[in-house]
Amino acid sequence: MTPLAIIQKQLDAYNNRDIETFVSCHAPEAQLYSFSETVPFAKGQEQIRAIYSEIFENSPNLHSKLIHRIVIGNKVIDHEEITGRKGTDILEFIAIYEVNDTSIVKAHFIRK
Repeated sequence: MTPLAIIQKQLDAYNNRDIETFVSCHAPEAQLYSFSETVPFAKGQEQIRAIYSEIFENSPNLHSKLIHRIVIGNKVIDHEEITGRKGTDILEFIAIYEVNDTSIVKAHFIRK
């Protein structure tokens, strides 16, 4: 699967609030960071599952609209507009994903 296909599968799972598919898009040792932080806010599939299960459960109208995507090798950069996340109106995100042959291994998020 290409990096683009993996990230699109993850975005589709996010929009469907499909926690199993969403988590499966991440490597067992995946690390998620707030941009410029050195300590991940989630490390491994179980922490990712815990964080996003809570988001999915508390966000019945959750939707991420892809504004722009850049693919460079195994890096995918998404500019997204997220609505319905835990009752917020609109969140603007930049996500920078690093993908191996099968899954996301690292991601950095910038929130406006």
